[in-house]
Amino acid sequence: MRLKLFLIILAVTLACILFFAVLSNYLVRKQFDRTFERFEREFVEPLGPPPPEPPDMVRMKNERVTVVNLSYVFTGLLGVLLAFILSWYLADRISKPLSELTLATTNIAGGEYGKQVDVKGGREVEELAVAFNALSSGLERNEALRKNMIADISHELRTPLAAQRGYLEALQDGVIELKPEAIDVLAKNNVLLARLVEDLQQLSLVDAGQINLDIMPVDTEEVVRTAALSFEHDLADKGISLDVDVPGVLPAVQADQGRVSQILGNLLANSIQHTPEGGSITLAARLREEWVIIYVADTGPGIEEEELPFIFDRFHRTDRSRARETGGTGLGLSIAKGLVEAQGGRIWAESEAGRGTTISFTLPTSV
Repeated sequence: MRLKLFLIILAVTLACILFFAVLSNYLVRKQFDRTFERFEREFVEPLGPPPPEPPDMVRMKNERVTVVNLSYVFTGLLGVLLAFILSWYLADRISKPLSELTLATTNIAGGEYGKQVDVKGGREVEELAVAFNALSSGLERNEALRKNMIADISHELRTPLAAQRGYLEALQDGVIELKPEAIDVLAKNNVLLARLVEDLQQLSLVDAGQINLDIMPVDTEEVVRTAALSFEHDLADKGISLDVDVPGVLPAVQADQGRVSQILGNLLANSIQHTPEGGSITLAARLREEWVIIYVADTGPGIEEEELPFIFDRFHRTDRSRARETGGTGLGLSIAKGLVEAQGGRIWAESEAGRGTTISFTLPTSV
């Protein structure tokens, strides 16, 4: 590619030099002829019939034309040298960064994600390099997430399946009897499996953009208080207080009521899971311009600052060593994010380690 660019640029440059040299030579010759004709017409013809052109005059004219031609030759040679240097420089400047990007792309295609390039070659090429580096970093992170997701799904499925298999084999061998305790364990593990499968299905729909939404005006206060009532039993079991703060003057939001309830359910379940016994949770809504902001704030352990950008990633856990028996699948926040964005809103988290977490999302008003 470099050689082709060099030859093309060189050929174009030489063609331009040759064209302007021929054109200039033609114009200079024409101007000389006009000058001599004017001299003869103004100074020679008034004195009588024009004599034959003196040999000295012809020689002088030819000498001046020759000098001009020699100047064009030397200028042309200098132009050819400069064209050669410039062509090589431009060809190298264009092809070198592209070659580096091509090599890096080949490495990524071979599975070496995260490859970064540092190329110079003008604003457009540098912008391309920046975009490539961002793409490479994204691919590296997505690959890590994919591997972690496979491992986490396997773990999430294996734990309840192992428990069910153990109890079923024990019942089959007569080691234990079919008592309410055994049935309760089997039922709880079955619920965990069903929840994981349902969450995975919801997540796949979110990723594919195939979520069915029934958008209509939704009473904000009603949907928030209904979501709070559905968690009364869970809150009581852990001794957590829930404060619902929704002004009665809030306008309706333009959203899918069932999906909003699902979002609130995921956020409340997540807060209850991380809030210690005796803690508190606040569920509130506020109006800001043309948006209603709904937030869930808890008094849990909080999240480290470096973890905040990743809490909406699927299967992300701020504490990788936390036991999986708590019932969470690690998909709730990912699903909530997809549902909020599908309804035209956005979701974000604010937290400080040791002081709790607040997760907020917006929905457009219906007026």
